[in-house]
Amino acid sequence: MTVGLIVDRPNIFPDNWIYIHAPEVKMGRIQNFKNWSPDMVPDSEKTSLGLEYFVQQGDSLWESEDSDLIELGERECVKLGLLDSGEVLDGVVIRVPKAYPVYDEGYQEALKTLRSFIETFENLQTVGRNGQHRYNNQDHSMLTGILAARNIAGASHDVWAVNVDSDYHEEASQSATGAGDRATPGTVNAAPVDELMRSAFARYDPVALGGAIGATGAPGLFLATALLLLKGGSRVGMNLSLLGNYLVGFNASWQGAVIGAAEAGIGGFGLGWVLAKAINVQVGWHEASLRRGLEATGALELFESGDE
Repeated sequence: MTVGLIVDRPNIFPDNWIYIHAPEVKMGRIQNFKNWSPDMVPDSEKTSLGLEYFVQQGDSLWESEDSDLIELGERECVKLGLLDSGEVLDGVVIRVPKAYPVYDEGYQEALKTLRSFIETFENLQTVGRNGQHRYNNQDHSMLTGILAARNIAGASHDVWAVNVDSDYHEEASQSATGAGDRATPGTVNAAPVDELMRSAFARYDPVALGGAIGATGAPGLFLATALLLLKGGSRVGMNLSLLGNYLVGFNASWQGAVIGAAEAGIGGFGLGWVLAKAINVQVGWHEASLRRGLEATGALELFESGDE
């Protein structure tokens, strides 16, 4: 939907169109028609702006009165610092249903049939997104209109050749879909909800984690003890011997190294097993919390309906 404003100012901003990303306003884009061509504005002392609102047919903005929408547009331009209050002389609202082409499977064959029929008319030019059922950007859409106007004046431009440059910054690479067209959407087979949940909230394997810690602890303790024994000295392993308070039978000796390694392996396995179980309990709690939230909002039903 476009809210057109006639502004009592010759110049506002130098761009022909700008996107609006400010969350405090509802408009999504502004066109400055004079900057496309001065011929688009009959009075050079005035500026015509087109404020674009991305709406759904039947929503609150779509159903608003024209006067309220014009006031909204002026108010938002003032909020953005583009205009001063009182500069808007008049306005108009243009509601455009089905403004965006929707590509579905098989649309290209249907479009080919329509093009073949349309091309039988010598005095008919098709331009823009709806005229060509092509998701062109504004520059391309305007160019198709310019070339069509020149064709009416006697030129012979191929309007359908607009937006076929594969290196254009918004253009997808060319493929079998046809130059200038975007990829056709395909069917998405959603995974079952339980499978998605398991992927998002993966659990630890207690045996694997326990085995990893045990397999690291056992040789680590044996190697540390062996190095002290090989180093020798009058006070071998004084600090390491403190582990004897936790490992039964361990001391800084070759026999103690074997006993300590065995106990470290068993103890490490137990520690890893308990740790994995504790983490899994916490992960399960988060998964259950998310599932309850989805059920409360009804979103879970959307996922489950896609599983069938």
